[in-house]
Amino acid sequence: MQVFFDKTLENEFAKIYKKFKAIELMDDEAYKADLEFLLKKLVIFDPYETVCEYKDFNVAAIDGSGADGLISLNDIGIHLLTAAFAADKTSFNQGTTKQIDLTPPICSHPEGVLRLILLREDKGEEVWKEFEGFIEYNYGEELKDIVFRIIKNIVTDEFKKQHPNKTVPKMNSEGTIRMVANQLKFKLYKGAFPDYSTWMVSPRPNSPRGWFEQFREVLEYALAHSLINSDVHFKYLFLDGSMNMLLSPGQNIPRLASNYLLKDINEKAKAKDTCVIAVSKTTTFPFIYRLADDLEKKLGSEKKWFFRVPSPARDNIVLNILKDRPHIPPSYGVTYLFHFSSEVPILRIDLDEKWWREKIFDKDKKKEKENEIQMFKEIDWIARDVRYIGYFFGLAFAHHTTIVKFSDRDVVADQLIDYFAENGENPKMFIHPRKRLGLR
Repeated sequence: MQVFFDKTLENEFAKIYKKFKAIELMDDEAYKADLEFLLKKLVIFDPYETVCEYKDFNVAAIDGSGADGLISLNDIGIHLLTAAFAADKTSFNQGTTKQIDLTPPICSHPEGVLRLILLREDKGEEVWKEFEGFIEYNYGEELKDIVFRIIKNIVTDEFKKQHPNKTVPKMNSEGTIRMVANQLKFKLYKGAFPDYSTWMVSPRPNSPRGWFEQFREVLEYALAHSLINSDVHFKYLFLDGSMNMLLSPGQNIPRLASNYLLKDINEKAKAKDTCVIAVSKTTTFPFIYRLADDLEKKLGSEKKWFFRVPSPARDNIVLNILKDRPHIPPSYGVTYLFHFSSEVPILRIDLDEKWWREKIFDKDKKKEKENEIQMFKEIDWIARDVRYIGYFFGLAFAHHTTIVKFSDRDVVADQLIDYFAENGENPKMFIHPRKRLGLR
């Protein structure tokens, strides 16, 4: 359909703008109160010089993509998944970075990994078996073992919180974990840990797109797991997205399989002294566009600043504009908003709470602020590539590598159809009717 700028379209513009302003005005007072609070908490910092003397470190970043519905036949769909990484060493005294020669075992090519998955609609048990097998093959561990370990860690943390001076009891089985959880009045799901389909939230069996996203996220975390387990030590590991954990009301353990992999990555990264940082380019943080505009007017366009978003659990404070967004900050995570350059909007990062408590938090708030500033000065320095000023270059590189162009997608689909044909299948059956009819 060709779009004409006529009265009809202008009326649509007017309706949308009216709704937009109504939302903005509805929460205007709440935003202004929060802005006053945030201005008191905001930290402006002076960056490191591009060329300076500072201890070098390694940094990596991961992003994922793919193509759902690569080819299909009736209720069978074959999907393409990709995940890519960039690994670099800083060179502060030269003002640049150097690529690290590293290819983790999971990788199917030097910069990442490619996988094909087959999903069939209305076959829930089959999807779960495929999903479990996919996790074990790529992550290197069975999901049931990861779930057991993470739930045990969560209950252990809760025990230490409630009884800081007591020895943590042994929890070598699901039964003993549940017993300790009951004593702590810490709710666990009734279904057995390995009975995922009874208590984990998952897409419907006839929702290939939903499952595609689950598989893609697993592949990204599997690549992160492989990097963490490599011989190279990374000070920072960047992931694209947030650290949101899906929790049901009144429950304290995650409901998504990918959340368990994410927590496991953070546990293992902390043991390796690696900070996992989830970066959101676009965030559901409300009024962030007004915040960017107001702060730029007040501070100037090139000031570098950050602030930590308060949470009820840590600060007994909830921002007015976040009262309907309990997932910000995420469970088991700490959120910051920051600004490095006028070229890029305000960005959000999430850190693992346990890492944050160990490396950033301090009872002496002056020391805590110093820890925060050091981290932000370091990550600001690695967001200074001229092509992506204000954004982390590693994530940009990983993104460009992992994206599957439509032309490449068609080539892979055609090669896959040819492979089927070589094995005796009728190739026409795997070509989408639209394509066979000449429609795009």
